[in-house]
Amino acid sequence: MKWLFSGTMTASLAMMAPQAGVQATAQMAQGVAARSTPDAAVRTHEDLVALYQQARKDVDFTVRDHVPDVSEQAMAARQQAAQRAMARIGAIDDAAWPIPQRADLMLALAEMRGVDFEHRVLRPWARDPSWWSTLDLGWGPKVKTAFSPPKLPIKDPAAKAAFAQQLRATPTILANARRTLTDARGDLIQLGIMHHDIETRVYGRLARDVAKHHPELLGLARAAEKASREFAAWLRAEKSRLPQHAGIGIADFDWYLKNVMLMPWTFAEMKVLGEREWERSMAFLAIEEHEHQALPMPRPVTSLDGFEALRREADEDLLRFLKARKIMTVPDWLTVPPPEGPYVMPANQDPAVPGPFAEPIDRNFFREAEDRDPRSLRAHNLPGHIFDSASRTRDPRPIRGDERLGFIDSGRLEGWAFYLEEMLLQAGWLDDRPKAREIHYVLQANRGARLKAELLAQANEWTFDQALESLSGRTPRWMEKTDDTAIYDMALYLRQPGLGLNYYFGKVQLEQLLAEERLAKGDDFDLTKFHDRFIQSGLIPIALIRWEMTGKDDQVRTMR
Repeated sequence: MKWLFSGTMTASLAMMAPQAGVQATAQMAQGVAARSTPDAAVRTHEDLVALYQQARKDVDFTVRDHVPDVSEQAMAARQQAAQRAMARIGAIDDAAWPIPQRADLMLALAEMRGVDFEHRVLRPWARDPSWWSTLDLGWGPKVKTAFSPPKLPIKDPAAKAAFAQQLRATPTILANARRTLTDARGDLIQLGIMHHDIETRVYGRLARDVAKHHPELLGLARAAEKASREFAAWLRAEKSRLPQHAGIGIADFDWYLKNVMLMPWTFAEMKVLGEREWERSMAFLAIEEHEHQALPMPRPVTSLDGFEALRREADEDLLRFLKARKIMTVPDWLTVPPPEGPYVMPANQDPAVPGPFAEPIDRNFFREAEDRDPRSLRAHNLPGHIFDSASRTRDPRPIRGDERLGFIDSGRLEGWAFYLEEMLLQAGWLDDRPKAREIHYVLQANRGARLKAELLAQANEWTFDQALESLSGRTPRWMEKTDDTAIYDMALYLRQPGLGLNYYFGKVQLEQLLAEERLAKGDDFDLTKFHDRFIQSGLIPIALIRWEMTGKDDQVRTMR
């Protein structure tokens, strides 16, 4: 098995055992309800903004000398701050506020619920060794202080001092991890071993570079490498005595979907809908394959220059199409991005792994698609993630303009990006590229295959390996069980519930909203205006966007 991951998420130490999660959820909800009397200090949206901003500060991680404070006292204070904020936000009488302001309240409340849920159920500091990533090698939940390996030599004295402090802190952080990982699971241990093995090799490469450029820091670099190696060895020794399954269970999963992710469906409903979506994708793939069976699949590019040329051509074509068809308003600042190479996962940063175009080329699943025709993935990224990221920096609104805690905006981010793939296919962008249409449905079937795998892993019906077998086995092309993408995805979705589901169910929410608006407006419906209104609402859960665009509160009133 090759590879693994990382990312950003605040979290802290456990106050309760996982088996107490469901009971604690109910007790907490009752306690908040009992305290939910009108808060005289919070009457206006401006008051809410002040409360929210203070709460965000109160639940942030305390860091001393680059070491996160995971002491019982610090973690108790963090959870209590989240619960106080939940009670105060939940007590606000916002009935007379405009819907966008009420949506902001729901957003602030969901974030604080998410922090409390980390303490009661997720508890990554106690369960997940990969959360203790000291290096930032990719996306996913990890300690606040994880850092990206710098480019050497470092000329700025302040940056060099900061780097020395980062190296010096690594052994302390990993020593704290050993004391804090009191509720680990076998599946998460296995993922942690893979991840920390990669970190060890990256530290080794870093130490070799440090020896050339900053020999005075070599002792710190070698100590960090040694601490990482010994931590991985400790994980290996711990693995055999631990229970295997690492899911949070259906009851807690349902609570999280509704109260934190603000999703309108339950585990059981998602299981049925997810299978239908996978079946639909496979059926359309079969039709496309039949229609164009005489045409060969494009051969993949074999060089970085070829890769960038293919991507640039797709981006230029995509921007022309969006503007010509008036799919959405394309701002002047959305242009073809500079070359960035293939998507980088931790496996691609492993010194033991050849470069992306080193012969013989070892392509992961997404590379197999993108190296042949990148159009579906560019639809996902250019008017999707690249556009959203730039839009967030231009959004001055307090609360909704902020980067979200706990990934609760991922349904909007991934749902919109995934929706763009099929919407643009249906709009005709791939009409003259039949094999690109096939690639689209292979990608779509892969996203559909994730759903059952993630759900059953979180329900503790499947181990990680069983979920990985299902994901790779039900992806129709280019994915083996050892595929970097397959391992990366399943690891991320086991570690952070909901992330895999959000691609498909965010798209389904958006399609639900589109259907409702088309029916309501009839012949006056305008797709450009619909997309622009959706985008203007910002990067918030789609249930809140639907409330703003339609005035319908049938979903959100069950989430308050």
